[in-house]
Amino acid sequence: MRLPYFPLHVVLFPHLPLPLHIFEERYRAMAGDLVSDDSPFAGQFVVSMILEGPEVGGEAHTTAVGTICEVRSAEQLPDGRWVILAVGIRRARLGSIDRGGRYALVDVEPLDDAIGDGARELVPAVQEALDGYLATVKRFVTHAASVGHDSQEITNVAASLDEVLKPIHLPDDPVAASYAVGGVLQVELTRKQQLLELPDAAARLRAELALLRRESQLLADGAMPPVSTADLDYNPN
Repeated sequence: MRLPYFPLHVVLFPHLPLPLHIFEERYRAMAGDLVSDDSPFAGQFVVSMILEGPEVGGEAHTTAVGTICEVRSAEQLPDGRWVILAVGIRRARLGSIDRGGRYALVDVEPLDDAIGDGARELVPAVQEALDGYLATVKRFVTHAASVGHDSQEITNVAASLDEVLKPIHLPDDPVAASYAVGGVLQVELTRKQQLLELPDAAARLRAELALLRRESQLLADGAMPPVSTADLDYNPN
């Protein structure tokens, strides 16, 4: 399978959304081809994490495992930029890259979504750890905002966090649950990439359980920064 290729400073898990603000010429061309009625790509493209190099104006060294995405909505602005909402649909191993056209194309091999031994039994424990993690994040950010601010500002911060950090009920499907947790965790991209590459949901859930507990403890100790608002916004190319 050969699809358009979009390297990013992002790790995208299947089933999760990817909002994009596209302004570079090569990706404008890609966006137009993806949404055209006669597109050979059926609205699908591939993203993978950049290890070295820029997103804009050059070629980047990227990971060998990425995610096949599908465009769900697209709007072209009057100046030619695109605002796109895509969603990850499947992990894939990347092969050879063809950079001879207006934008890069990559050969990909879709990867199976194996469940693994004991995955279903892990979901309740991961749900409990996730609930604790989100509650700890909220306490950490509210405490940080309280330093040098009045009570109304603290109340406003808490209200904003209630919107951003709403309770998350994990799907019963352990594969989908493992991807959901991977998307929520605020950890280094290299750790997220490691989660993406794990062979099955059981291995991913075990790793996520350990990370949720570790990050909750670090936050409780005041050792970690709050959730970055950049992680909640559009990703410019």
